[in-house]
Amino acid sequence: MNLIRRFIFSVLMVPILLIAAHMFLFRWSPVPLTPLMVIRWNQDHPIEKDWVSIDEVSPHLARAVIASEDNRFCVHSGVDWSAVKAVFEEYRDEGRLRGASTISMQTVKNLYLWPGRSVVRKGLESGLVYVLEWAWSKERIMEVYLNIVEFGPGVYGAQAAAQHHFSIDAADLTLEQSAALASILPDPLHRDPTSRNNAMGIRIDRINKSLGELGPLLDCVAEPPIKASADKTTRESERMPSSTEMQPSKRSGAPQHFQPVTSKHENESAPNTTRPPNYKKSRSKRRRTAR
Repeated sequence: MNLIRRFIFSVLMVPILLIAAHMFLFRWSPVPLTPLMVIRWNQDHPIEKDWVSIDEVSPHLARAVIASEDNRFCVHSGVDWSAVKAVFEEYRDEGRLRGASTISMQTVKNLYLWPGRSVVRKGLESGLVYVLEWAWSKERIMEVYLNIVEFGPGVYGAQAAAQHHFSIDAADLTLEQSAALASILPDPLHRDPTSRNNAMGIRIDRINKSLGELGPLLDCVAEPPIKASADKTTRESERMPSSTEMQPSKRSGAPQHFQPVTSKHENESAPNTTRPPNYKKSRSKRRRTAR
């Protein structure tokens, strides 16, 4: 009896200790391989990957992934219970079941588990995600996620995806390219971020709209830098007006939008509309005399 208990204890403890050691080791080191990569390789898919630090990935991509996959990534502790509740209510009312996996849960799945829907896998995923959130920072979770997530058949990570789909480095991804990559994450084997069809356009627009609404929910990831254009005309057309250049309109009945302030040159060339009363009266007499 004691032998059986020891065997069961060993079977349970060995995976736990291995996962704990894995989390500790790869808290700083690049992850060389994941179970998903091995599974896809066994399905005759290649393995394209190139690890880069989070600083070498365009901030647009991390923000687009949050907008697409996990709006509350920066504030939850691994499981977004508000999303779980919404999914349950949607299934109860409409009979439609969709996933509620967070970015942290997807990272756990890619690192330690297997793809596919399973109650057992979901249970393990939900338990391990709290350990991951305790062991790693949000920045590290996002860094690992962006380096191991599948962006196409045999394409893993932001750098490989940027080179494979757009022939650029991950640091150079634009907002539109990042949104396109984020939009294929639910089905990377059958979606192409370079396609220009109506469905892709709708997904990209939805992500861009979400980015504009998240606000402080994006505080745990870097903001994209504002790059000045070499073309002066492009700079002038793209930049937002500053408060010293724009003032509220004082016209009666006009909405309080910002209106351009008249330039100094225009003020000098414009006629003086403030005239003394005597001038107006004398001019009026001359007109009546002429008539």
